[in-house]
Amino acid sequence: MSRSPKRRRMIPSYLATRGVGTPTRNTLHSLMAVVATGLPPASHHTPVQQRIISLLTGGALTVSETAAYLRLQTGVCKVLLSQLLDGGHLQVRVPAPYGLQPDPNADRPSKELLEEVLNGLRALKQH
Repeated sequence: MSRSPKRRRMIPSYLATRGVGTPTRNTLHSLMAVVATGLPPASHHTPVQQRIISLLTGGALTVSETAAYLRLQTGVCKVLLSQLLDGGHLQVRVPAPYGLQPDPNADRPSKELLEEVLNGLRALKQH
């Protein structure tokens, strides 16, 4: 059997940004989480920008994850995200610093649930 050829983008990536080559914000990093603010897309937004708003309306994704979902280069995605951030359509959530202690009040599974999972794993290992 032959493999189907890898699908390529029909439109060059730089056209998705309308020819803009650099993001307006140079502080946008690949691991920053981005989420939609709830402001709907405007008529001047490109189809890719509209897809970004739709994708991020369901919850936060990192810049890299967003680029992967859209099958775009990270640099191109940063340009698009910065345009939407400037327009108030997105918000950035900075990741927690390394070594930050988790909130002790955060929801955690009960000891009983963890014991059940451990017992189930042990039972699987024996079979």
